[in-house]
Amino acid sequence: MLNAVARQLRFVPALFRAAAISPDALAGMTQLKSAIGKAFDARTLARIALVVSQVNECKYCLSLHTYLGMNFGGLSPDEMLLNRRGDSLDAKSKALVMFVQKVVETRGKVAAKELQIIRDAGFDDGQIIEIVAASAYYTFTNLINNVLDTNVDFPEVEVDAGAV
Repeated sequence: MLNAVARQLRFVPALFRAAAISPDALAGMTQLKSAIGKAFDARTLARIALVVSQVNECKYCLSLHTYLGMNFGGLSPDEMLLNRRGDSLDAKSKALVMFVQKVVETRGKVAAKELQIIRDAGFDDGQIIEIVAASAYYTFTNLINNVLDTNVDFPEVEVDAGAV
């Protein structure tokens, strides 16, 4: 796993070095990452990661996913800032990040109207489960980095406590 990350990014980010403290946790993290990587493209995953990381106030993950969103997801800085706040210039993406924000803020206890909004935006129930899985993955990485106060090894992005 660490070698694959190093090949893609040319180094092993501190997040993965931290998770590797527990090989079993790293293995589980890797399996879930692989599954959500099949479900969504880099742009969609960056959007999900940004809103989850903002809600969880994870500076490390906001920095990492801003870098990845710009370099691999093709997202503009303005769009990423909107995504962090549960918003987007694109209607379907707005429904996605609004839903993710509600999932994380309510620990999954979303109202029926939130489910209807995401369905009306074109996401089916299988995709909704995959959105929840991606939200859980990014929450897990947020928790690792918040607990360990992981050193940021990407250009730093500040948590905007007023964003959510």
